[in-house]
Amino acid sequence: MTLAEELATPRTEALSALVAGVLTHWPEHEGFLAARFAGETADQLRACEAVARRVRAVVSARMREAVEAYRWLCTTFLAEEAYFRAHGRYRHSTFAEVEAAGCLTVPYMRRYMTGLLVTQALWTNHTRVLDVYAREFLGRRGARDSLLEVGPGHGLLLSLAAGYGVRRLAGWDISAASLELTREGLTALGVGADRVDLVRADINEAAAGSFDLVVASELLEHVEEPAPVLRSLLTLLAPGGRIFLNVPVNSPAPDHITLWRSPEEFFGFAESCGVAPLRTHVFPLTGSTVARARRNAYTLSCVVVGAAA
Repeated sequence: MTLAEELATPRTEALSALVAGVLTHWPEHEGFLAARFAGETADQLRACEAVARRVRAVVSARMREAVEAYRWLCTTFLAEEAYFRAHGRYRHSTFAEVEAAGCLTVPYMRRYMTGLLVTQALWTNHTRVLDVYAREFLGRRGARDSLLEVGPGHGLLLSLAAGYGVRRLAGWDISAASLELTREGLTALGVGADRVDLVRADINEAAAGSFDLVVASELLEHVEEPAPVLRSLLTLLAPGGRIFLNVPVNSPAPDHITLWRSPEEFFGFAESCGVAPLRTHVFPLTGSTVARARRNAYTLSCVVVGAAA
């Protein structure tokens, strides 16, 4: 029985179909995926299914392209991991270096974002983060009339917010090309342009607005000076508002600039910028444990659900 067939239950139809699509074009990846889903609880598989449904909605019509992008992303990340192991730092330390490497061109960004979208359902830490985002951030009692995501990427988090009934949604990004990719993703996810205000904006400049919920997921590691960015995000919180932060530590990637080396370093940074953590979570990369990831400086996704101090 194939892995896709093992996952083919009424409660995991989308996940099974996504895995089958990936393995059709990349059969060698079955060992990784089998290990990834081995031992998952029913609740964890339900969370995977919720993400897989959205990922499939975006990529099902171009599955070969999506799998190629995902495979390329895996190879690219392995090269960055080798550099990180050899030098003890990320390859790039400035935005100018990332741009000079070609990482901000439209073809590169489209390929990169497509690959990242697939990881949301297939990489353990990414799925765990989205589950916390849905259950503890969107699903928690409290004001949620408006939500802003800075760096909305593939639009997955905005679509989840729409599903929770958030009335006013906004996505800000410094890149018009990135916003176009967000718009395409949201359209595929059934979130119309009338539901989301997508704005080209530089969070480093004076930000204006007030939102019950502010989201910065895998954003801060992409900037040279994350402290003023985080402080700007906090000024956008309405009274009683909450912020969702997700940052990977020890996570080399072509466009990662700021390196935090432990969850404690990132959590301390967030508090020093004025975040009052309500809950924190740490999730290791697929196939690892938190202890092993700490010991070997492997990727850990670090989540803060917080408020302004």
